[in-house]
Amino acid sequence: MKRIRSEKLIRMKPGALGASGFSTVELFALPEAPGHVVHVSTSRDGQQWKETVYTPSPLPLEAATAAFEQAVAAQIAQGYVVEGTALPAAAAAPSAPVALPHPGDAVLLASIHPDAWRLLPPVRQSRVVWRIGERRLAAAVPRLIDLLETGEPMLDYCIAWAIGRCSDGGAFEAMRELSQRGRTPVVTRAARWAALSLWPQDQRASEMARIADDWPAALRRAWAELLELPTAQAMPRLRDHLADTALWNGIKYAAWVEQLFDLSLLEGPADDSLVHAALREIAQTLQLAAGSFRAWRRLYKGAEFAGDYALLGVLHQRLETQRAAFRSGGRWAMANGRYVEVAKEIARPDSRLAYSHRTRDYLRRRTWRSLRRLALAGTADEASWLQLAMGVLLAADDADAGTAGQQRDPRWSEEPSRWHTGPYSTWLVLMQLLHRHDDEWEAQRGGLRWRRHTPLPTLRVNRTEAWPERWDRHPQALLQLMQQGRCAAVHAFAARALQDNKPFREALEAPIVEGLLASSWHDTARFALGIARERIAAGAPPLPWLPALLRSPLDEARAYALECITRDPGLYGQQVELLLILLTSADAEVRRASRLLLQAAASNLSVLDALCVELLAWLATSDAETPELAAICENLQWALQGLLRAAAAKAPLPELLALFDHPAPDVVATAAEWLLLHPASVQGLPVAVLTRLLQSDDQRLRGAGVRLFTALPDDTLVGQPELFAAFCASPMPAVRAAVAPKLAQLLPQHPDFGAKLMPMLRDELFRAEAAEGVFDALLQWLQGPLAMHTRRGEPAVALRLLEARSKGAQQLGAWLLPQHAPQDFDVLQTASLGLVDTAAARRWAMDQLAGQPERTLANLGDALRMFDSRWNDARDWARQWFGAQGQAPQWTPALLVRLCDHKDAGASAWAASCSPRTST
Repeated sequence: MKRIRSEKLIRMKPGALGASGFSTVELFALPEAPGHVVHVSTSRDGQQWKETVYTPSPLPLEAATAAFEQAVAAQIAQGYVVEGTALPAAAAAPSAPVALPHPGDAVLLASIHPDAWRLLPPVRQSRVVWRIGERRLAAAVPRLIDLLETGEPMLDYCIAWAIGRCSDGGAFEAMRELSQRGRTPVVTRAARWAALSLWPQDQRASEMARIADDWPAALRRAWAELLELPTAQAMPRLRDHLADTALWNGIKYAAWVEQLFDLSLLEGPADDSLVHAALREIAQTLQLAAGSFRAWRRLYKGAEFAGDYALLGVLHQRLETQRAAFRSGGRWAMANGRYVEVAKEIARPDSRLAYSHRTRDYLRRRTWRSLRRLALAGTADEASWLQLAMGVLLAADDADAGTAGQQRDPRWSEEPSRWHTGPYSTWLVLMQLLHRHDDEWEAQRGGLRWRRHTPLPTLRVNRTEAWPERWDRHPQALLQLMQQGRCAAVHAFAARALQDNKPFREALEAPIVEGLLASSWHDTARFALGIARERIAAGAPPLPWLPALLRSPLDEARAYALECITRDPGLYGQQVELLLILLTSADAEVRRASRLLLQAAASNLSVLDALCVELLAWLATSDAETPELAAICENLQWALQGLLRAAAAKAPLPELLALFDHPAPDVVATAAEWLLLHPASVQGLPVAVLTRLLQSDDQRLRGAGVRLFTALPDDTLVGQPELFAAFCASPMPAVRAAVAPKLAQLLPQHPDFGAKLMPMLRDELFRAEAAEGVFDALLQWLQGPLAMHTRRGEPAVALRLLEARSKGAQQLGAWLLPQHAPQDFDVLQTASLGLVDTAAARRWAMDQLAGQPERTLANLGDALRMFDSRWNDARDWARQWFGAQGQAPQWTPALLVRLCDHKDAGASAWAASCSPRTST
């Protein structure tokens, strides 16, 4: 063979002193047969070489030269550089790449020429067409249309897939016809996708409406309403609709998802549309299980076809985090509690098996292969490569990650080996992207698992990612990863990669850096802190940076801010915003520093007045779920009681009173302390609010209510007997104890107030006891400080108390009864006392009836009420006393007949014995 061209390349690994890889690409002319071939040789040490024939069959010189250029570009895409050329400085900001045609495009176009095409085997033909679709070579579309239905169905499938990606509108009719007469469902589906992506722009709206018209009416109406809303507002309602089974009315959810993807093809690449957002939302929950996995797999392939790499990244993350449903390779598998034959089951349309471990591994590797092919295409497909890489990295979420661990090799050896795994050791693409050139990490099973022999580092020191030169060309993408990423490893990678791009870091605007400082990911916040330090050290004033530094979750950032403040407390003590941040910080060290800075601001009264206004606004908008809110409010109360005392008295009262409706008890307690310092004091606080505080279950709110209640002036309190009645009857002992001292102070000085309060407390005894001890407390007031007013009650009130069911009312009635004269009750009322539950009241009634026999006999009909008692002592006394009065002339036949019909047997027997004597 005669060598025509040769190119030597080397690969440098970050941090290494010498070359870590060697490659040679050579173009040879064959002596025995007309044609040319390309050889690629690679080596790690420069001694042991691995040789590969890049062109499987001889090619003409022009095509072979294009293949040679393609091979060189492929090696450069893998990190090689031509030997002898200067390596690009890592710190320099590379210019944006210019998309150049790929050298292999000419080879692909030449392969579909009729002379070359008929020499290719069917598998190779399908592969060439698929590669044309990957490269989106629109020049090949006319030839591909001619090749339709000239080979196997797989070729038609690849042609439809390729034409749809090439976006040649002239092929629309051919694809629509193929979607109707395709030989297999797979071909029909691919042609349908191609036709939708090529659909005439002026007819897309009507086709979208036609697809939606097939949905149930309720689902169609709900979707139409969502389209009228902004995407941010529509997504929460979409989640509710997805869970509403009444909307579907027979349509399968999996079928609807496929139709939704059809709508996305008609809509085009609009990432902010509801259709695309809905697909990404559904992709996070669509089950990889029997019944829905076919729809999931079609969505995955559809995302590849449409170049929707954000959706593809979400789908791939599902593969990385969800285990396979069963292991393929065996004959039998478990499905719904029964063993089924795998080969037969998976072929059924309603298969109960789906998503095997081989399928999972294949699809994971497929995403990585897609990413590598895009990278091998050079700058021509760099935009697509970046979109797919970003889709995968942005979809990675620490919520799905595992835990780092240490394992031991189970095989016996004199020195057992141990290795370490990380949280993402089973995430193929993420590990390939972030650690492909890391010698510490060892890939197993083709990258499906990763391990290392040293513990995981706390910081990412070296750049070990795949294609670092590409990331250097896209610093804005790295910034997006730090702004939107949800994975610690992604943040560490992006921060380390941007650290080397000094021009880009220097050009970052301050608001962007401040946003990074607020990140909860320490690598990103640490990156932003480095930029802030550099700019302050270069002479920028620290003041604009201090708010962002103090709010940062990073300890080093807050410590650096406090260090800057201590250098000039007089200057920073005049900044209201800075004082507010310090006073309300979630960090204890920062709150402690606020006390020192507040002292520096004590001489400027206008600053303190403005600070109090800002504190009111901060308290009104504070989150009740903040864990540190109690400590923050304690710090604010210290400031209000001290240096802010005079300024707090000037605060606007309406805003202060509005804080009592805040859901956080700590904020309400702070508002109570503040209100006590205000000249208006508690007089402006509604009674309902004060009542709510004193009756709250929260001890902090009750304490605040007590302090406010005791601060009310006497003139106000004596005009609120209802308030005292509610507090005295409160089921909470703490509330009753809180009002007792103030009530005891007011009663001797304000008898009219006591006269109004007594009936209210007395009426509480007629209700069910709210809690144990309430009646005892009320009786202490009524029989103690309020006894004078209680005794003035009408005799009928005492009788009503005794007849009540409430034990408290009966006790008060029994206490009041001896204090009334017997003449205050007529005979019927006295006899009715024999029916009450209180034994003392019944004894009092019996004594009064027996002590005045003339009066009792004169009203004998009323006195017989004693026989109606359910108590034995009252009935026994009635039989005995009235039996002794049997000769009295007041006994009339009517009275005796009345007793004869009485339910008391003793009374009826006595009346029957007296009836003959009376009748004679």
